[in-house]
Amino acid sequence: MYGIRKKSWAVIVSGFVSVTLGGFHNLAWSEDIAPPAATGTPSALEQRLDALDQQVKTLQTQVQSQEQAHNDRLVSPGQPTASQNPPAGEATAGRSGFALQSDDGNFLLRFQGLIQADGRFYTGSGDKTQSYSAAVDASGQAPTVSQFLLRRVRPILSGTIYHNFDFFLQPDFGGNTAAIYDAYLDVKPATYANLRVGKFKEPLGLERLQTDSYLTFAERGLTADLIPQRDTGLELYGGFFGNAVTYQAAFTNGEADGGFQPDSDTNNAKEGVLRIFTQPFKNTAVTPLQKLGFGLAGSYTGDNNNLPTFKTAAGQEQFFSYNAVSFNGEQSRLNPEANFYLGPLGVYGEYTQTSQVAQTGRLQTRLTNDAWQAAASWVLTGEDASYTGVTPKKNFDLQAHTWGAWEVAARVQQLQIDPDTFALGFANQTTSASRATAYTLGVNWYLNKFVKFVADYEETWFKDGNGTARAISNRPIERIIDTRWQIAF
Repeated sequence: MYGIRKKSWAVIVSGFVSVTLGGFHNLAWSEDIAPPAATGTPSALEQRLDALDQQVKTLQTQVQSQEQAHNDRLVSPGQPTASQNPPAGEATAGRSGFALQSDDGNFLLRFQGLIQADGRFYTGSGDKTQSYSAAVDASGQAPTVSQFLLRRVRPILSGTIYHNFDFFLQPDFGGNTAAIYDAYLDVKPATYANLRVGKFKEPLGLERLQTDSYLTFAERGLTADLIPQRDTGLELYGGFFGNAVTYQAAFTNGEADGGFQPDSDTNNAKEGVLRIFTQPFKNTAVTPLQKLGFGLAGSYTGDNNNLPTFKTAAGQEQFFSYNAVSFNGEQSRLNPEANFYLGPLGVYGEYTQTSQVAQTGRLQTRLTNDAWQAAASWVLTGEDASYTGVTPKKNFDLQAHTWGAWEVAARVQQLQIDPDTFALGFANQTTSASRATAYTLGVNWYLNKFVKFVADYEETWFKDGNGTARAISNRPIERIIDTRWQIAF
């Protein structure tokens, strides 16, 4: 009997120590197993000891499981764990950049970036006897020389806080300048109603709203001259029917055509913007039309006093500016747009019209400018074209003899200045062109999802603005080769 009692107390002590060290806090354990009776047969006592021994083994198993889970969390990212179930708090890297996420998934921090290194080469004025540079210089608008430049250098920081709150911060250091292009907070309680507050793109322009790294051509078309680059305010947005219909409604400070100004405002008037875009066959069985989309956007403000200037697309050279004019009245914009993607084919087009009250001296009138563009692309290697770029089936790899994806593209575009602008003296016909028409051919090489090479050739033909008094003469043709190496992650 003494041997049995000694054994039972040893097991009890061992169980107590295991429970204490393992962090087991189930106070009901001492109540589930009654203490040994003062008297009893050896067989009954042994049964109790066996039950106690089994309880200790169960506790040891629980302690081992806790230790294994703790060790799994200490394994370096990317290494397999014994449980093969890595925790949510690991750092990750992939197509969405580099990210850190909390264990519970409530917090996400993502690091992304965009670098676009361009080479612009002006090829002269063709059949003109006067060189392109000299002729344009005579109009007071000398072109930039052929050069290499950093078009965009953007470190991007974004993330999520408690699932429903996103933030996005995008500065730009291209062109040896520093500016904040995007800085906003998204509150996203539901797919059909989300709120954006801060600095962002106004919901105008199919190509303007496209992410810079996804553009088919190195530069946006002439329609972008009539649409602000960014503005500050708030925006309500969402989608219905599986995002087959989306909307954006913004209320902002108001900005000049093509403008990118400081985040402050100069008057009490604000601008309202509304955009509706639909893909009616997106969630249907009509496969050829699933990526057909079209939309309509517009804006209005009771008072805008920001003067715009207009630039060519590929060359980014100013070809129009106003005289001593004040904008001090209503402004409205209209922007119908459409795109279509089917396999390797991509097609898009849009029209933009802006109408603005202008005044010089006592003369006041409404001036209406308009621009349009139409473009098409074809992926030669068979990948699907899309609004969000091309993903190669096989990345560029010399050893594997794979070459990525190749795409060709063409575009035609035009910007027309209101004729009254010159007739009433709001601009000078000898220094500003009244119309610009451009033709573009492009080749895109997608080495992988992140690295892209672009080569465009563009000619821009002008009416007026030739630097002489002969308004019937055209400003010299701008001929330019625009190249770009891009990395975006």
